[in-house]
Amino acid sequence: MSAPPRKLGTLVAIPIKGRKLLNRSGGKQSPYVQFKLSDQNKRTKASLIASVEPEWDQEVRLDVFHGMLDLSVSVYDDGKKNEFIGKGILLLHEVIDKGELDGMSAIIDLPSMYNGTVK
Repeated sequence: MSAPPRKLGTLVAIPIKGRKLLNRSGGKQSPYVQFKLSDQNKRTKASLIASVEPEWDQEVRLDVFHGMLDLSVSVYDDGKKNEFIGKGILLLHEVIDKGELDGMSAIIDLPSMYNGTVK
């Protein structure tokens, strides 16, 4: 029986704002950010600013274990359809090596259509 993975710590993710997010419906949208790390899924509340330039400034905490490589950052519209806006990937080794990561992350729609950024 193998030992469970060793916990490295807790990742504190604070999405601040979105810029130039794709608006699929053409109407008002209330975006939120969802983080996925292995089997953990956590999200922010929807932005109070219903636009393509939302602000969140909300803290999300995820446990990081040895062997976890990347953090999925997805943006959805909290409207009736819970519409997918886009997704980005943050490499955890950058955060672990530097102790923090402060910058914009591109949000794309697969295969590679630019749909805005999240800081």
